[in-house]
Amino acid sequence: MTEKNPSFLENTDAVSEVIGEILLTAVAVIAFSVVAVFIFSQAGPQEKVHADIQGWVGVDSDTIYLRHAGGEVVNVLQTGILLDINGTRRQITAQELAQIKGNDNWVLGETIMINTSDLWTYDIGQDDNIAVTLLDTGTNLVIKSGTLLGSEQTVVTTPGGQIPIAPVLSGRNPPTPYQSNTSQSVTFSASSSQASINEFLLNGQHVAWSNGTSPSYNNTSASTGTYNLTLIARNPENTSLADSMEWTWTVVDVSTGHNASGVDMRLQKSDKGGYISDGDYISFRTTTGNNHIKIEGVNTNIKNNRDVMLVMNGQQDSGQIYMSNSGALWQITTYDFNVEFYLDGSPVDTGQITEIYIGSAENLESTLSYHLPSHLSQTYFSENAGSNVIIDWSPDNDSEIRLYNITPTASSNFNIQFGPDSTYMDGFDADYGII
Repeated sequence: MTEKNPSFLENTDAVSEVIGEILLTAVAVIAFSVVAVFIFSQAGPQEKVHADIQGWVGVDSDTIYLRHAGGEVVNVLQTGILLDINGTRRQITAQELAQIKGNDNWVLGETIMINTSDLWTYDIGQDDNIAVTLLDTGTNLVIKSGTLLGSEQTVVTTPGGQIPIAPVLSGRNPPTPYQSNTSQSVTFSASSSQASINEFLLNGQHVAWSNGTSPSYNNTSASTGTYNLTLIARNPENTSLADSMEWTWTVVDVSTGHNASGVDMRLQKSDKGGYISDGDYISFRTTTGNNHIKIEGVNTNIKNNRDVMLVMNGQQDSGQIYMSNSGALWQITTYDFNVEFYLDGSPVDTGQITEIYIGSAENLESTLSYHLPSHLSQTYFSENAGSNVIIDWSPDNDSEIRLYNITPTASSNFNIQFGPDSTYMDGFDADYGII
C-alpha cells in the first residue's frame, strides 16, 4: 500500500509549541515595557550647574574675586553667594549679585568682585578665614564651595540636606544716625530675609524680642543722651548664623524755654554764628536727571533711584545749603559741609563737599539742628513767611536759640549760610526753643 504524506498546509505538527513561544515573547515584551515606563517616568535628580569658578582674596583692597573659568553660563538671577568670614555668615542674594555684576549672565572669563568694606564696612586681614559657597537658588544645590583665605571652614547642613543660611537685614528705618526729642515716640524697624530670632540691644543690654521677618522696637520715654541700638537676627536652626544692624540715636531735650514748631521760618543775626551738630544728616532718593557729589575733588556719579545720606562729620561751625523745589521734588546745588557720604546704606567717602548737583530728589528727610548761642545783638526770627515775628530787630536780643529737625519748606527755596560772625537761614520748618 502506498503511504500518503499530508500536504504542507495540512501539517499541524508543533503548532501549539510555536503559538506558545509567540505568546510568551509578547508577555515578556509587555512586562519589560511596563517596568521601563515605571522606572523612566520617575523624576530624576535635579541637574546641577556645571561651572568652574576660581576664587581669591585681595587683602589690600578688601575684595573677594570670583572668576568664571569654564563650563556653563551661570544665570546670576538664580545664584546666591554665602560668605563665611571668621565664623560670621554673610549672604548675597541673586538680586544683589546681579546689581554687583551689572547683568544677568556670568560667562567665561568674567570676574565678580565683592568689596567687603563697601558692603559691610569690613576690612580683610591676612589672618582672616574666608570661605565661599555658590548656590543655585532654583534647586538649592551647591555650584562651588571652598576656602579662599585661612583654614578650612565647617559647613553644617540640616537633616534635609539643605545648608542653613544667615538672615539678611535690610530696610533700616529710620536711617542712622537719628535724632529725636524726649517727647517723641520712636519706632526702629527693619526687614529680615527669613523668619528669624530677632533681638534688640540698647547700649549692649537686651530691651526687646521681635521674632519673624519684620523686627521692630518702640521707645516712648527715652531720656537725653546718645544711644547705640543694635538689632541681631539669628537663624532659628543655627543661631551662630546671624546678621546685625545698628543705629546711633541721639535724644535731645527741648523742655526748657519757649518751645514750638514753626513753618516757613527765617533766622538772621549779623553779629553771631552757631553750629550744626555732629551726626545730623539729610537723606533723600534720587529720581531723574544727572546727579553727582564731589568730595575734596573726588567725584561720585549717582544713578537714579538711589538712596543718599549726608551725615555731618564733626560739629560744623560754618557752611551753606541751597535747595530749590518743584512740588515734592528737590534740586540741591549747594551743600558745603564736611560729611560722611552713604549710598544705599554703604559708606562711599568722607570729607568736605566741594561740589554737588542733585537734579531731582524725593523723600527728603532731615535731622539737622542749629544752635545759636546767647549774644546781645540785633536778631530777627519769624515764621509764616514773616507774617509772625517771634523776635524783631529792635531791641537787641541775647536769647539762645535752638532749632531741631530743620526741614526745607515745600513752598519756598531753602537757604542756609552761617559762620562765626553771622547767621542767615530762610525757607525752613523746625521745632525750636528760645532760652
